[in-house]
Amino acid sequence: MTTPNVPPPDVRPPRPRPSRPRRAVPLRYRVPWKKIVVYTLAAFLVLYLVLPFYWIFAMSFMREVDAISVPPNWIPPHPTLDNYLSFLRPDESQALVGGRAIRETPFALGNSMIVASATALLNLVLAVPAAYSFSRLRFTGGRLLLIGYLITRMVPSIAIIIPFYLMIRSMGLLDTYWALILSYLTFSLPVTIWVLKDFFRAVPRELEDAARVDRCGWFRTMWSVFLPVAAPGLVAAAVFSFMTAWSEFMFALFMTSTEAAKTIPVVAANFATDMNTQFTLMAAAGVVAVVPPLILVLIFQRLIVQGMAAGSVKG
Repeated sequence: MTTPNVPPPDVRPPRPRPSRPRRAVPLRYRVPWKKIVVYTLAAFLVLYLVLPFYWIFAMSFMREVDAISVPPNWIPPHPTLDNYLSFLRPDESQALVGGRAIRETPFALGNSMIVASATALLNLVLAVPAAYSFSRLRFTGGRLLLIGYLITRMVPSIAIIIPFYLMIRSMGLLDTYWALILSYLTFSLPVTIWVLKDFFRAVPRELEDAARVDRCGWFRTMWSVFLPVAAPGLVAAAVFSFMTAWSEFMFALFMTSTEAAKTIPVVAANFATDMNTQFTLMAAAGVVAVVPPLILVLIFQRLIVQGMAAGSVKG
């Protein structure tokens, strides 16, 4: 007996039900989470950078009892200019703890200005020919020299301060401007050569060729054509070396001992003595110390931004 051939049942997969289109949220009702996160992080970053300086600035207008009160006063309850006037009347402040530091502050500001300006100027005088050579000439060992410059910058300052002190003492330069200038050049010169080398490479060679066609010598070409084009990079490098020399503390503490060469970071630290600490006077000295670099940055702000932006792209 044979079974009849029964056709298999027509089994078809069920058709998927068409999903209902999700209703798009109107653009005006969407929460801009990305902007919220970015602005929140930016606000925290600004507070992190600005609040310490604001705290010092506000404290410089307080009396000592208001500065050490708990909870702290973010706004001076009894504003006073006595802390700043103390620097103008040092003889009346001898009785105060830190009176010696008050007397030395004007001299320290002048010393810091001389040392930082000389460091920035010598830094450019030495770094420009070196950076030009690395950017325009190809010679054996050039790459190794650049790496060597970079390695010297990676050595911690504390590791070389004793040999530096002995060398400066053997030359009879302790407690002089030259002791600090020579020390600071070792920090800033390698970085300046690296920055200017990348910046000089971006200056077209055609400018120099055109100047030579007009019978300009090398010095005239550099002074009248090349350096004006590279002015943003030069200003950025000079400001960097000026700020490095202005704020350096450890070498200045070792190399100087009198008001003839003490710089403002060393004198500001002297407001803290074994007997007491004048927080308000220290804050006023800190604000006074910030003013010259701040003015310098504001004057050359446009060139500094151009130089840093160009260096970051071309480097």
